[in-house]
Amino acid sequence: MTRAGVRALADGESDALAETLARAFYDNPMNRAAIRGGAARRLRASRCGIRETLATAAGRSTILVNTRGSGGPQGSVLGGLIGLPPGEWPLPPPVFLAQVRLVLGQGLATMRRWGEVDDRLARLHPTEPHWYLLLLGVDPAGQRQGAGSALLEAWLKQVDCDGARAYLETDRRENLDFYRRAGFEVLEAHEILETPFWRMGRPASPLAS
Repeated sequence: MTRAGVRALADGESDALAETLARAFYDNPMNRAAIRGGAARRLRASRCGIRETLATAAGRSTILVNTRGSGGPQGSVLGGLIGLPPGEWPLPPPVFLAQVRLVLGQGLATMRRWGEVDDRLARLHPTEPHWYLLLLGVDPAGQRQGAGSALLEAWLKQVDCDGARAYLETDRRENLDFYRRAGFEVLEAHEILETPFWRMGRPASPLAS
């Protein structure tokens, strides 16, 4: 059922996807390190940041959703993925109004910590052409039902058609086996804000034409 629901993000669906991804990520270790405070504050700040990321990524990336129900625009968003093609990383910085929204939604201290995270990740980012898995998340209520695997599989088909490498970072150790099953391997382990994370890479498919 979840596989049939994988499709491109529809018009007017960005807020629903931002809400789903915020619920998926607000309790992640890196979010806890960057966004200080209780769960409600982390959820609010995550929602704000993901909304701006989606706005910036639109037109520059592959944005997929997995929906409940029929899989059409009326279905509720169960999970989502943002994948940047070669040459589109890094995304441009937020425009001025977006920066104002981020300050109001996250606070300056949180933005500074995210800036530290982004700077470190940028220094470690590979230089060879690759697809970059920027975000992949599923609503906690719908996890471990195949929704994330379906999103990743659909995206990797596009990556393999390009004959390209793929790259990602994860701050959850339990995700390592999930990505290994899709052909990724750990490149290095690092730490930012006293939080471990892993860089993972996947070679270009030898079957690509």
